Amino acid sequence: MKKIVYGCLMLLATLPSVAQKPAAIDTDFPDPTVILANGKYYAYATNSGSAGRFRNIQVAVSGDLKNWKIIGDALPEKPSWGYKDFWAPHVLYNETINKYVLFYSAETVDTAAGKAIGVAFANRPEGPFRDAGAPLIVRPDFEAIDPMVLRDPRSKKYYMVWGSGFQPLRIREMDPSMKTFAAGSVDHAILPAGADKDYGKLVEGAWIDYDQGYYYLYYSGDNCCGVDAHYAVMVARSKNITGPYTRLGAVSENKSSVILESDAMIVAPGHNSVFKDKEGQKWIAYHAIPRAAFNEKKYGRILYLDRIVYKNGWPALIKETPPAISIRWTDSVTISTGYRENETGEALPVYGAQYPRLLRLANGKWLAGYTVLRNKGYKRDAKGGLELEISESSDNGKSWTKISTITDPGRDLDNAQLVQLPNGDVLLAGRSVRWQESYRLPVYQSSDGGRNWRLLSVIDTNEGAPGTLGKPDKGLYEPHFYFLKDGRLAVLYASEKHVTGAPSYSQIIAQKISADSGKTWGPEIWVAHTPGHPLSRPGMPVADRMQDGNYIVVYEVCGPEDCGIYYKTGADGIHWEEGLGTKIPGQKAAPYVCALSDGNLLLSSNLGTVSASNDFGKTWRQLEMPWTHSVPFEKDWHQTIWQSIYQFDEQTVGVVTSRKRSGGGHDVKIRFGRIEKMGTL
Repeated sequence: MKKIVYGCLMLLATLPSVAQKPAAIDTDFPDPTVILANGKYYAYATNSGSAGRFRNIQVAVSGDLKNWKIIGDALPEKPSWGYKDFWAPHVLYNETINKYVLFYSAETVDTAAGKAIGVAFANRPEGPFRDAGAPLIVRPDFEAIDPMVLRDPRSKKYYMVWGSGFQPLRIREMDPSMKTFAAGSVDHAILPAGADKDYGKLVEGAWIDYDQGYYYLYYSGDNCCGVDAHYAVMVARSKNITGPYTRLGAVSENKSSVILESDAMIVAPGHNSVFKDKEGQKWIAYHAIPRAAFNEKKYGRILYLDRIVYKNGWPALIKETPPAISIRWTDSVTISTGYRENETGEALPVYGAQYPRLLRLANGKWLAGYTVLRNKGYKRDAKGGLELEISESSDNGKSWTKISTITDPGRDLDNAQLVQLPNGDVLLAGRSVRWQESYRLPVYQSSDGGRNWRLLSVIDTNEGAPGTLGKPDKGLYEPHFYFLKDGRLAVLYASEKHVTGAPSYSQIIAQKISADSGKTWGPEIWVAHTPGHPLSRPGMPVADRMQDGNYIVVYEVCGPEDCGIYYKTGADGIHWEEGLGTKIPGQKAAPYVCALSDGNLLLSSNLGTVSASNDFGKTWRQLEMPWTHSVPFEKDWHQTIWQSIYQFDEQTVGVVTSRKRSGGGHDVKIRFGRIEKMGTL
């Protein structure tokens, strides 16, 4: 598997590869069928050259569904009528003839005839299977592919379902000998192509499973493979094996028949089979391309297994829940203490270093951006003001060296946020302000790992004469970058620009999107606001993409909500439910969320505490605090402020904070912690 890249906000090319869904067989193993025979599980797959040897029909064995071994070629001798493309095997045991029967499709020797479906027999589930000598079906193009045969649990008759390219899926009764179709039988079209708008222009990979009075027809579409893979598993059902079948999309609120599609970890899942394990639980076996491999232009389709249950009359996958975790806090590191005097030795106002944000680069180095004060401020120094300092670590955060400073003379520049583009350039967003007069969210670009910077763009701005943007304030604050699934760069930030509008909003969370890597920005999108509650102040937004493929955004809501922490989730990182979202208990002010590689979420805030969720934000549990507070938060909220969280390797996280120091001011510090598994919540 690809080496995992850690952090929280990642380089676009590695974003989806933060975690990998565990594979059953981690090599090219397409169009899988899994059966239980003689106390073992056997898996069969389309021809491939995996494991160093080309096999016509791959066969693997497992005793526990976790540990698999490819044991050979189930069809070592090609049939006389077929010469290549031995696809989509299906195996069942036929009690009438006391044989294991293999159905498959292949390209015929007579190339004008097109695809054909064949049948072969063996005494053992692993084979060798020997072809019957002639194909069952010969059709042009891709109509004669993907056979599946089952014994109807009600009539006890055998039926084959197959197809179809751009034609309908078909079904026909089989003769018990398995060498021909039943006398007098005809095939029936049971599901047309084109019925499902998202994936249905081509349908294939049919599988029928019977459960509680319904026949469930699973099918896949519409492009299984390669760079343009666009594939999903869909389902329809019927009271009769030959139909008519009703698609899930015809009766569901979202009009979709899809039960399994691409997510953060896999691309183009499909061509499934359904089987029972030794305890009678049902599983779905399917192939998919690992997201990390897909991003590297590697398109092998590997085998995955998930539990499946029938709820409310339809199948549903049971996705594995990440294990609950605890954090054992260990050593701490200081990134910066800021400055106590200027270059001439003159004492500076007490400040130190604050508001730290980190970024792991593609080369493994880390950057830290944070705010420092090296002068007496722009009100006393025309070229003064807060500045952003950048430090670098080459040893996974254990030591840091200052490499650059970004200034905007005569203004306060703070609220650093870093992101790396696919071309390797680094962007830094911040807040540049002359209070109650001028607010800007500039974006700087570095092409040398953070050593030199140039102004690239401005996300948003609010300009006025001195004092005109106060009472009430009309500022812009706290930008946060993240990538959308389509590669565009998004930014969230807090905006007070609408406080004098009608209706009035004291503060909202806004979003803009850039289609050109931060050079220009689209229109403002409202992410969090409160209709009818103009004094509520959503702010300090942070977003991350979770391992289920969805996005989570967290933020504080001050005003009547007393800076409680709220969150929303969304499928695409653009569209969010209206309103304030859902409150997260036990946290207050300035949140930060990090999606770990194992699927857990970690959340921190100015309280200094850390909460964990292993169900994508539905529930949260407080962990041990990484820092000790000398007095309660209510008496001094400055003890650990503007925290952020990052994952440094599979077992290590770090909470980065502005830690209050004796004598005044803050130091930027990291407290490392070791991830320890606890099971499920």
